[in-house]
Amino acid sequence: MKIVANFFAIPYFRHEGRSWYTSHRGRLWIHAAAKEPDQETILSMEEFYKARNNSDNEIDFPTEFPTSVLLGCVDVIDCLDRSTYLEQYPDGESDSDFVFICENPQELFFKLPMRGQHKIYKMEKHTHQAAKKSLLRRMQ
Repeated sequence: MKIVANFFAIPYFRHEGRSWYTSHRGRLWIHAAAKEPDQETILSMEEFYKARNNSDNEIDFPTEFPTSVLLGCVDVIDCLDRSTYLEQYPDGESDSDFVFICENPQELFFKLPMRGQHKIYKMEKHTHQAAKKSLLRRMQ
């Protein structure tokens, strides 16, 4: 299942599948793609996470899906190949070749317009500074 970036902040989202490995550990900024997600994909993801919800609490799903913006960040603690992932997370949510194990999702107070790039890339300094300020504002 391809994850819509806007879902990263829900409490149950911790595993992000990719076709490629990364050695990156630490903060990873989440960027929403330029293409708007279709309703079928959104409903499919909502059903997927509803089925995985083992608590009595309702999941607060996103209602807006901005595009071409920086949404927030997560901390990547590991990137596992499929077999290792299945050993460690037999009921895991990803069937991808590689899976980022993420913690500490943080949503920006203000979404920052930004052009994305492929895979993991270095943000421009002024964008990074604005993103950090937006995170601090969210914490206040």
